[in-house]
Amino acid sequence: MTNRQNVFSISFSLGLRQWRIAAIIYFIQLCLAMTLGMQAHSVLESSIGNSLEINKLLAQYDHTVLTDFLKVHGASITPLIGQLRWLLLVWLIFSVFINAGMLYCAGTEQTKARAFLQGGAEYFFAFLKISFIFLILILVWTMAIWLPMLLFMEPSLQYFSSEKYTVWLALSLMVIYLVGLALLFIWSVISRFVKIKTDASTASCIKKGWAIFRKNKAGFLILMFGFAAVQIALLGFYWLLEALTGMTSPGLILVLFVVQQAFVFFRIQLRQILYSGVCYLATPNEAPRHVS
Repeated sequence: MTNRQNVFSISFSLGLRQWRIAAIIYFIQLCLAMTLGMQAHSVLESSIGNSLEINKLLAQYDHTVLTDFLKVHGASITPLIGQLRWLLLVWLIFSVFINAGMLYCAGTEQTKARAFLQGGAEYFFAFLKISFIFLILILVWTMAIWLPMLLFMEPSLQYFSSEKYTVWLALSLMVIYLVGLALLFIWSVISRFVKIKTDASTASCIKKGWAIFRKNKAGFLILMFGFAAVQIALLGFYWLLEALTGMTSPGLILVLFVVQQAFVFFRIQLRQILYSGVCYLATPNEAPRHVS
């Protein structure tokens, strides 16, 4: 029996022990990032490596300099943007595989990479269908929130006595939008767990996932925003460390690079911990699963 009080402690314990899985995911993400980075470096070095505008942009943001920069070197950047679209498609494919492996191992005592690879391969196509459905739902939610705001923004600036009312309205909509995204994220995770447990159809998994979420929506949202707060705190700590050191020497740059990579690695572990927590809340009366 697993209750809400010890969900966090058990999830942290299991997630931290699955560091091998996090290491594989880190390596995959590093390879993808290096692929984009090397392409960007090659294009920029050959075309604008000696551009004086670079130094001006490094000093501070200047809209005029940036506009001139894009006019002069836009032809060099355009192919890079075209390649980025394909890299995003590749990332989507790898993301589905990664999440399939992580969810397959979440809520289990499995710490070996073999189970991660097995889960990623076994549930890739099933999770790909679920991902596309929730991408559509995210697009619909985004349009429902921001399209009316865009249509209302210009008239509101003329109607209200101050633009601060429009700003507060936009901030309020941002909060509502983020809560909606969190809800869709948790719903999608639960639907994937249902697929792993029951092997039902995609529509049945999504329907069952929503029913499970409704039964304990407060617990799921508290879990989600709790881990979001941890990530924000870590990000704030990194920014503070960067501001204090200033990266004024090669040694400090190296230290901050190591800290940054450790931050990325721990974020992967946090995601695995979150998945384990969602698994326990979705199946509170079940013991940890054992996978081979």
